[in-house]
Amino acid sequence: MDKLRTITYFLRVVEARSFAAAAQSVDLTPSALSRAIASLEHELGFTLLNRSTRHLVLTDEGFAYYECCRRVLEELEEVEHAAAAGKVHVRGQLRVGMHPALRNAVLAGLGGFLDDHAELSLEISLTNSPSAVLDQGLDIVLCVGELADTGLVARPMGSVQFIVVASPDYLRTHGTPLQPDDLLRHRAVVYGRADEEPGNRWEFEMGNERCIIAVPVRLMVRDGVGAVEAAVRGIGITRLYSLGVATPLVEGRLVPLLSEWTSARQPVHALYPRRKHPPAKVRAFLDYVASALSMPISASAPP
Repeated sequence: MDKLRTITYFLRVVEARSFAAAAQSVDLTPSALSRAIASLEHELGFTLLNRSTRHLVLTDEGFAYYECCRRVLEELEEVEHAAAAGKVHVRGQLRVGMHPALRNAVLAGLGGFLDDHAELSLEISLTNSPSAVLDQGLDIVLCVGELADTGLVARPMGSVQFIVVASPDYLRTHGTPLQPDDLLRHRAVVYGRADEEPGNRWEFEMGNERCIIAVPVRLMVRDGVGAVEAAVRGIGITRLYSLGVATPLVEGRLVPLLSEWTSARQPVHALYPRRKHPPAKVRAFLDYVASALSMPISASAPP
């Protein structure tokens, strides 16, 4: 058995999620491909895939083996292309997870990044969980907030800060809060996951002053985009990471409030598997994100 070729077959099966689809990509019949994977399992001494008539599911051992083989083949391909062309190519598919607040900033210049790397494709999902690197087979996760030790590489990418915003229409109707206590007389739109406590305790600092306001929640949404849309439509005042509301701020659909009061900045990290030489596609994307997150945000002043 050509083990390297069979490992490639195994990766194709996992990525295609079926023997039939994978067989077409490697020019084999599904039965021949199934026999090749069975031979690999026999040699390894453990089961890689649990098979049924409708589904293929990786075993725990199969998932660990898949991740290891994927990394090894990516590095091997990179070395081969570097030797052939005299330089490292950014190519292949990159799986990225990111906090929702980072999405607009990352997407803003992504077209140009892909133009520069014509052999690269991206798959993006929204998550702030470091475990998604292993649980979902992601190459990179861009996380906001303090991190526990994950065993992954954590590259600092900057920081974000909460900002309180509302629409001009809302402020014309309900007035503009000038002090944090004024928020108690306003409608708050709050973002929070179903498994979290409501994020209605907003912390503010100005010099040596510090206060925490339990804002009256009139609308709870389960995604940051929903909070932005609700604020733009004049439903209430919300507090989100500045990057997540950059576009409506610049366009004047939202305006910043209580600008003299600040909240603690939250770090942004890129998490990825620890290895001696990260793939070129990972390095290139991290450089792009570092640049994208460093772009300044300008905003209109409250009316």
